[in-house]
Amino acid sequence: MNHVKSPSRLKAFLSYPSEHLDIAREIKQFIRSVGVECWFDKDNLVVGENWDRARRLAQKNADVVVLLCASQTTERDGVYQREINEALEAARDRRLGSVYILPIRLEDVELPAEISQVQYVDKFDPLWSQKLAGGLLRAAVNHGIEPPPSLTVAGARPDEGGIIPREIAESREEGNLQVTWLQYALHGEYWDFVNAKITSLALGGLYEGRRNISEWHGDSGSSWELHISEAYRKGELVSLIVGHYNYFSGAAHPNHGLETINILGPEAGVVTASDIFGHSSEALKFISDYTALNLRQQRPDIKASDIAHYVDVYRWSLFDQFTFNEAGMRLNLSSSSGLPHVLGYVDVYIPWEHVGQFLAPIPGRILLKDSPV
Repeated sequence: MNHVKSPSRLKAFLSYPSEHLDIAREIKQFIRSVGVECWFDKDNLVVGENWDRARRLAQKNADVVVLLCASQTTERDGVYQREINEALEAARDRRLGSVYILPIRLEDVELPAEISQVQYVDKFDPLWSQKLAGGLLRAAVNHGIEPPPSLTVAGARPDEGGIIPREIAESREEGNLQVTWLQYALHGEYWDFVNAKITSLALGGLYEGRRNISEWHGDSGSSWELHISEAYRKGELVSLIVGHYNYFSGAAHPNHGLETINILGPEAGVVTASDIFGHSSEALKFISDYTALNLRQQRPDIKASDIAHYVDVYRWSLFDQFTFNEAGMRLNLSSSSGLPHVLGYVDVYIPWEHVGQFLAPIPGRILLKDSPV
């Protein structure tokens, strides 16, 4: 095992086709939110600087290259191709088994053989950020760099196996409907409860979607989707992501959102953020301040006073969309939390070591059992 060098920080270089600048910014914000340095041309280049020299130096000094892949990966020449070729050349000098290039597909495209031999992540996968964090976590270990707590929270792997995927897809005159969910092939009263909770949400959403898509039937096609996936599972602890999307003909734009379900075993059942922290006003204040500080680093356009305002309005429900693992919790802040739609999605990672003292007795005993606190 590599010796850990605490003072170092993992450095990432983000390469992307210019047509996908908005998605590149989103991924850049995520990488920085988990405590990893990220070189991004729109932020790091300054007026008068030799941009190509600065770019080459940043890529050479990076521990990992995050490569965004789309149709332009194989269809266009230019600086983007130069960055790909330089990354592939640098990868040849890396020791076998190390993580260096992390490809992210932005579209359902076939990757060139030189890239496809590396495990990639799909941006359209609901768990893309967790998988990317896992790759960054592995890269940190390869380089003997102690991963920041927020990266450990983001990249923790769930238990694998024991899952039965389920799907219903319908094509109707009014439009298309799709729901995907999972069932656990595990026995006992508790897993019956978990499976019932998931199935009720999936099928209940489908029946509501059928009604809505019929009521909003128009000249152009409508669509409705619901996807339930596992964010984390260890033993009897389950954290799920519920993604939903709908477009009803005639509407100005589609609606989409992300919600979560968190179940702390048979001792606690389904819990909210308020349940985990015992409805403590002191904990709410700490998490609000922590969130405001983190967002100031990620998104300068979001002010601390904005978060304070929304906490005053929504109280604990502002933080109810979260996932968790043995290292900490990930707050999913979006319109599903009560924030304005224009702010998009923002994630904040909070290690248990920072908030463990605020946990209620039963959640504390359950969540801190395997944590590094």
